[in-house]
Amino acid sequence: MCAGLDRWFTAPPDPTLIIREERLQARLQCDYFVKPPEFGDGEGTSKVKIPYVRFPGWHYCPRCFRMSKAEIFGEQPRCSSCSTKGGGQRRMIPVRVVAICRGGHIEDFPFQEWIKCTCSPAERNLYFKAGRSSASLAGIKISCVHCNRERSLAGSFEEGSLTNVRSCCGAQPWLGRLQGLHSCKEGLQAVQRGGSNVYFPLVSSSIYVPPSYAAESDAIKNVLDQPRVWSALTSSLVDGKIPRATCASFADLFNVDPEALGKAAEARLAGSEAVVVATTEEEFRRQEYEVLLNGAGSHNEDLFVERVDGPEYGWLSEYVRRVGLVRKLRETRVHTGFSRLMPQTDRGDPYVQPLKVDSEINWLPAVEVRGEGIFVELREDAIQRWLNEKAAERRVRPLIEAYNRKRRERELSARPIDVRFIMIHTLAHALIKELTFTCGYGSSSLRERLYCSIEDNKRPMNGFLIYTASGDSEGTLGGLVAQAVPERLDLLVHDALARASWCSNDPVCMESPDGGAFSSNLAACHSCVLLPETSCEEGNRLLDRALLAGTIDDPDVGFFRDLAFQSPT
Repeated sequence: MCAGLDRWFTAPPDPTLIIREERLQARLQCDYFVKPPEFGDGEGTSKVKIPYVRFPGWHYCPRCFRMSKAEIFGEQPRCSSCSTKGGGQRRMIPVRVVAICRGGHIEDFPFQEWIKCTCSPAERNLYFKAGRSSASLAGIKISCVHCNRERSLAGSFEEGSLTNVRSCCGAQPWLGRLQGLHSCKEGLQAVQRGGSNVYFPLVSSSIYVPPSYAAESDAIKNVLDQPRVWSALTSSLVDGKIPRATCASFADLFNVDPEALGKAAEARLAGSEAVVVATTEEEFRRQEYEVLLNGAGSHNEDLFVERVDGPEYGWLSEYVRRVGLVRKLRETRVHTGFSRLMPQTDRGDPYVQPLKVDSEINWLPAVEVRGEGIFVELREDAIQRWLNEKAAERRVRPLIEAYNRKRRERELSARPIDVRFIMIHTLAHALIKELTFTCGYGSSSLRERLYCSIEDNKRPMNGFLIYTASGDSEGTLGGLVAQAVPERLDLLVHDALARASWCSNDPVCMESPDGGAFSSNLAACHSCVLLPETSCEEGNRLLDRALLAGTIDDPDVGFFRDLAFQSPT
């Protein structure tokens, strides 16, 4: 098991391992991020090894099945009774079963308590007998030859099976703690050592946004570079700020975004490139949204976005206001914690476990990914016309209530999710599914990033970014961006909607009242809009393809209800 960050470095990390992403550093209150060292003998590889702790502690001999418990920082135990062909003692292997709790703790499976063995540590003589004739838990028997107790592991994986056997001790072995500092009220659950529910990482990510001047699109930069414009903006200051009305008038005159123009002007006025700390995730994403919306950067920068306005997309312009061809981007992904049994999406979740003990360690592990993407912004007026019909809101209201009820059960605050968010999320999934047939990337190689205003409806965000989830230092080959040009995107959207209109599991899929984790989906399954876990920000939750094309009984539910079965003209 990988040790906590406290044990990674005895001295400051090598400068080549340090990653700088100022916006995310400010958001997570970190000094910097560190790329995990790649140990090797080759040129350019690090000589630093990531430390590990030995877990699980229980090991057994594959020949005689005798069990022995290893120290957390000790060497791999060897069987004193069995020897190898070379004459040495045979290495013991770790048992395949551990115990975890919903609070994120993990400890050795309580073998001794399971078989009701009361021997002292000095007297006990446990054996892990794995029957080769059976692959089930019934074929694994735990015994103590000192007290002649024996029991198979049959039933040990059932929920609540360990409730009367042992309570969680709050162990955090990655931090060097086999006994927790505080008691844990959660029950233990037996799982396979390599099971998929043993570890769910919590990752925060950021799309690189250039500093103040670099973040300006060419259009905004040209506006601010005009002496008469700059003079008018700076002479109209009220309490040190540029009035919105002044920005709006110049934005209309030069056809640029007023919000982006105002922020760029204030950044210039401040004469610094200090990062504005976003207090919420929505504000954090709004900074990215404005850059993706208006275009920015160049081929020589880590972000290069070409703006294409909706009218160039023909009939699709009734629904799409703007498209961004993201020819280059850089994403920083930071590991902030993890959970067990169930994945979490909130850093404030009480069940998320930390990566370190020492508060003076003010860095987190991270990786950088370079790639390409497609940014799509939907028209606010089209969304409002759809929402005013109320049909979609009536359909998803029970879903949102059930989702927030589950959050409250986990001691989390309710999220103000609305039908707009679910529709945008489902559309992103449908397009990713369709892109796998046209751009050369598999669905697991693509990711979504949603931009939807839930907390601040006065400044609506109605967009999403689909981008490559992996790539080398030089980026990718452009196959994704090529699908967003005017002569292709309309066909892509039409085909995605047609494919989402029907599912091979219909009518069961379309008529399902709930599905997915926490019963947080309506019409969504792996045959239509569900994606690999690494591709979806919400863990394949909050999806309903009926919000795209409607249903047979209620077509007004769909945002694209007039287009799903039409050929583009």
